[in-house]
Amino acid sequence: MIQRLRWMVVICCLVASQALAATPKALTAQVERLAALLSDGFAVGYPGATQTQVLSRHGQETTTLAVFTVEGFGGGNNFRQYLAAFSSDEAADKPYYSLLDVIPIGAGGWRSIVGLQAKVTGRAKQGGVLFTMPIMENLSDDAVNFPSKKASIRLLLENGRLRELK
Repeated sequence: MIQRLRWMVVICCLVASQALAATPKALTAQVERLAALLSDGFAVGYPGATQTQVLSRHGQETTTLAVFTVEGFGGGNNFRQYLAAFSSDEAADKPYYSLLDVIPIGAGGWRSIVGLQAKVTGRAKQGGVLFTMPIMENLSDDAVNFPSKKASIRLLLENGRLRELK
């Protein structure tokens, strides 16, 4: 168990350091604002855990996904992960990211996104995009912050809104 914990810490640190290095400043600023809006006054964003990915959809169009963590709700030792989708124009003189939608995607005792690896799997009838993401789910005997079951979720981004499909 201790060996597993050590490996999880090492992996999380590597993912966090790669995410920080790869996240553009304009996107980092948007995620920080979202974390502040989603806080209860006690909770704060954890920038080191932010993960980003650019998805290509419909040829030239891209959507930037960001998984970010807000921790310390109610002054306690708990967290929630959120998935935000942004439209972006990185080629502009001053790159910007416009928020499309944000949804809760994980939390202690529920599930977690360890490495953001979304894959476009299709299109919806009205032009939306379907994608899947690997996740880790908590089993009944797992420690709250250490899910052990590998799974995946399906999401739909349609008309600027995110929705999880069952």
